[in-house]
Amino acid sequence: MNRRGFYVGMSLVVLSWGLNYVVTKIGVGHFPPADFVFWRFLATTVITLPWMLRTRPGAWRQYAQVALLGFTGVSFYQWAFTTALHDTLAANVAFLFDVSPLMTLVGQRLLKLRPSGPQMFLGAGISLVGVALLVGASRSGSLLGDSLALLAAFLWALFTILTDKFHVPVKGIALTGWMSLFGTLGIMPFISWHGVIPMHPVVIIPLGYTVVFVTIMGLSLWQNAVMAVGGGKASLYLYLVPVIAAVAGWLVLDEAMNVMEACGAVLIILGVSVAEGVIPIKLRRSAQAPPFCE
Repeated sequence: MNRRGFYVGMSLVVLSWGLNYVVTKIGVGHFPPADFVFWRFLATTVITLPWMLRTRPGAWRQYAQVALLGFTGVSFYQWAFTTALHDTLAANVAFLFDVSPLMTLVGQRLLKLRPSGPQMFLGAGISLVGVALLVGASRSGSLLGDSLALLAAFLWALFTILTDKFHVPVKGIALTGWMSLFGTLGIMPFISWHGVIPMHPVVIIPLGYTVVFVTIMGLSLWQNAVMAVGGGKASLYLYLVPVIAAVAGWLVLDEAMNVMEACGAVLIILGVSVAEGVIPIKLRRSAQAPPFCE
């Protein structure tokens, strides 16, 4: 993936996933969260089946790795994410979820998977302050919903680290399909089995959006980005997602932003720019902490 392709891909990911907070909240307001996840990824599996049949894991170990990615990034993460959206505000979930890039950076640093320079950590810290401002200024949500949002952030960070570590030979839409298959199986114990999907626009339209734009397009682009530049660098762009979610929540759900939230959004963008080197900052590396080798 070249530089231009990376930026275009991540822009589409940020936009589609930012809107997903509002779209999914509308859907789970009329359908149980776990059931919504089940039908979403079952549909994704069916649609991506031609890609899955052409590209399959080559060994049992690779099947196990893809299954672990599916359980972590689909079953458990999506259950926590959709249930959090059902129980608290979309803005709260978006802001709390944005601690996942910092979790990813720390995890990669500990596991020595990728080099993480001081400027990247500085940018992550600046963005984290912005997230704190946004959370402090948003309307209060339920304690359970906020806790599940933090759990979702941790699960996504774990999923990102595992994706970077495994580097399975299956990529793109085929990998999305295989993870969706295992994720569908993993979410089954959580569903209510209340019946088929109600044929109503408030459920069908959000479900279709999450399948096509969030999962097939967004998750495939995300996997390619992580394998190209590493989970830590790619995860920094997730700091932009709550900005999109906040604007969409204001327009659609009447979740208005105030001055403090706006300041938090500015810090998020500033942090990403610092971490990416768009705003160069010269920092002296400690002699006791040499950079990790690839």
